[in-house]
Amino acid sequence: MKITKVLKFGGSSVGTPKMIKGVGEIVKAASKRDRVAVVVSAFQGVTDQLLKCVRLTAKNDKRLFDELKNLKERHLKAVKLLVRKPKYLRNNVLAHVESLFIELVAVLEKIAKEKGVSNKNLDWVASFGERLSAYIIAASTKNAYFVDARELVRTDNNFVNAAVDFNATNRKIIHFFTEKQRGKETKNKIPIITGFLGSTSKREITTLGRGGSDYSAAIFGAALGVKVVEIWTDVDGVMSADPRLVKRAVVLSQISYEEAIEMAYFGAKVIHPATMLPAIKKGIPILIKNTFNPITPGTWIQKKMVLEPFVKGITAIDDIVLVNIGGVSLGGIPGSAARVFEATARAKANVILISQASSEYTICFALKSAELSAALKVLREEFRKEIKSGQVSISTVPSQAIIALVGDGMRGVPGIAGKLFKAIGDNGVNISAIAQGGSERNISFVVDLADKAKALNVAHDEFFLGATKNIFLIGTGNIGGTLLDQIHNLSKSDFNRLRVCGIINAFNMLTSESGINLGGWQKKLEKGEKPDFEKWLNWAKELPLGNKVFVDCTASDGVARKYIEIAEVGFNIVTPNKKFNVRPMKEYKKLREVMAKNKNQFLYETNVGAALPIIAPLQDLLKTGDRITKIEGVFSGTLSYIFNNFDGTKPFSKVVEEAKKLGYTEPDPREDLSGQDVGRKLLVLAREIGYELEFKDIEIENLVPAALQRVKVPGEFLKRLKEFDGYFKKLLEKAYSQNKVLRYVARLERGRAVASLQAVPLDNPLASNRGADNIFAFWTKRYKERPLVVQGPGAGREVTAAGVLADILRI
Repeated sequence: MKITKVLKFGGSSVGTPKMIKGVGEIVKAASKRDRVAVVVSAFQGVTDQLLKCVRLTAKNDKRLFDELKNLKERHLKAVKLLVRKPKYLRNNVLAHVESLFIELVAVLEKIAKEKGVSNKNLDWVASFGERLSAYIIAASTKNAYFVDARELVRTDNNFVNAAVDFNATNRKIIHFFTEKQRGKETKNKIPIITGFLGSTSKREITTLGRGGSDYSAAIFGAALGVKVVEIWTDVDGVMSADPRLVKRAVVLSQISYEEAIEMAYFGAKVIHPATMLPAIKKGIPILIKNTFNPITPGTWIQKKMVLEPFVKGITAIDDIVLVNIGGVSLGGIPGSAARVFEATARAKANVILISQASSEYTICFALKSAELSAALKVLREEFRKEIKSGQVSISTVPSQAIIALVGDGMRGVPGIAGKLFKAIGDNGVNISAIAQGGSERNISFVVDLADKAKALNVAHDEFFLGATKNIFLIGTGNIGGTLLDQIHNLSKSDFNRLRVCGIINAFNMLTSESGINLGGWQKKLEKGEKPDFEKWLNWAKELPLGNKVFVDCTASDGVARKYIEIAEVGFNIVTPNKKFNVRPMKEYKKLREVMAKNKNQFLYETNVGAALPIIAPLQDLLKTGDRITKIEGVFSGTLSYIFNNFDGTKPFSKVVEEAKKLGYTEPDPREDLSGQDVGRKLLVLAREIGYELEFKDIEIENLVPAALQRVKVPGEFLKRLKEFDGYFKKLLEKAYSQNKVLRYVARLERGRAVASLQAVPLDNPLASNRGADNIFAFWTKRYKERPLVVQGPGAGREVTAAGVLADILRI
């Protein structure tokens, strides 16, 4: 039966005997469905150790003997743990390992006698890793046999990175496996093949360079015409971004060959492009799988293009320097670009990205930092005359990174670049250069290295998660706690756009760059660290994420004082806390200037009417040219409830007590009865329509009798409030005698802001207020005869939290 599948296991998959047993189970399961061949790398870290032995040999360093001893013991131990029965087989394998180490020592002795270390000898030493691992794994795998790829893969003598002679190699592989299939001892058994290795026509050992074992798998797969080449590694598949930098990176189910090549070129650890070529030429799919999580589906790399999603991967290259060559001598003169890039070629500098304006006066390109010195030397010599005469200048921008978006689906789709660059710009990341190929499969841009992680996260969130908002919440009381529950209960599509990264209250704090699972958030928070607001805030500032939203659900003036500092480092701010909007006018204006500069938002709809739409409609009226002439209303849900229920059937103190029991008042009802909160709301609205008032300018009637304002215990205050029931009863009776009702009214007109208890006529909209409703009446240039009235619940944690959530979603 013909071999139909090649499985390749890298060093990370065969690092320990336990891992090798896991590989054996995967191979066993695969062999039940297909006729398989297996390609293996050296045990994890062994190739590096072997090359270290070469360096120690060249230096005559005595540490060589310890290194060899450790290597030998590791392989002998693996044999003893993996090959237990039959005893003769175990002894044969141990003897073979001993003989390979005798050969290795002989090679190292030869190197010690020579001047310098040749690439030929490097390949010889490096070959022992795969020769040892494949032999041991073959012996430990049931119904398997060892295959030495040196006998089959024919290469040139470009040691360390040998080129394969595919005609000779394919003939040898086909002939070998045809004969093995006929042989009694090997028929239907599983070949375990050394990866990474080949040999010249003179039988000199060669290695296949970076990704050599992957390359070996593709070489054998293409020669045998298999239906799939499986690359088993230590990740679940090809990721949409580097998961070390982008915590919400996802596994891609499938990508095209071209996408894989683009992603690998721009830094993604997918599979080296050159290693895929044999499979690509034959149209053989490659499947990336996780040795340690074999039930996951992995990622298919194949010829077929899948256009959804538009963007498949977002990758980055570090340690880049931009070189700018500009001057009048370059514009419109044929051959200028050729001179630039022929010079860099002579310097053996690899140009990674090119960007040139249509004016042709400037050519910008990116190099690895290590290649800059040689490139500049050659370029300055090439343009020596032009530089001397001032016609050409050369400048560099160090410490840069290239970010690349890759996806077949981007081709021909308008708006992809616009969406990308808007998101990057809105999050305060400057772009140094941009390049896009004619295939439209790749959009690349250059940013400061310090902004790399942020740019990756912003781009990834924009295209994979729908512009995710990263939330940092302080205060988990009635409003904050309810808000977290509401976010948790959102539909999946909305929830995926909100990532709560930080929570802090007076007792604990919790942080997670990848987002906190809000199921049972209370218990998780209780197990969190002790609260340190400065530490928590600094962590949030440093996090390389875009679209950050600071949500203040406290009533703290201390937190409000931090808003400008928080805004200056790029946060949006959402809050029901009125304390900032009533701070001195200088700070009020400064925050808005910072937000405008950074293109961020400060949203506080719940400052005035909880979930009632007050601020946004007011702003819309002003934006469309209307002018506000008067605002009047009942701005406090607490005072609304108290005076809607104070109808003479119960004493005033009793109504206040009931309001407290129902949760309408603050723990100390005097905070509500003082009118201070209504005054703050009135100031917020006054400033919103252009009056530059301070809090001291608001005229506020305090309903707390003077004799009770200094009572220390709230419970004592409620007891003594009964002493003043007669006073409030007289006010009520007087109002009734005039066909009026009592309401605590806020009024803003002609720059004067007043909050006071008033007797309101029954035909006034404020008189019809019920329950704990707030009511706002706006008289404007357009609403002259009858005001625009907004009425509804003005208190309660559910509606207020919903208003905060609406602001977050509005960012």
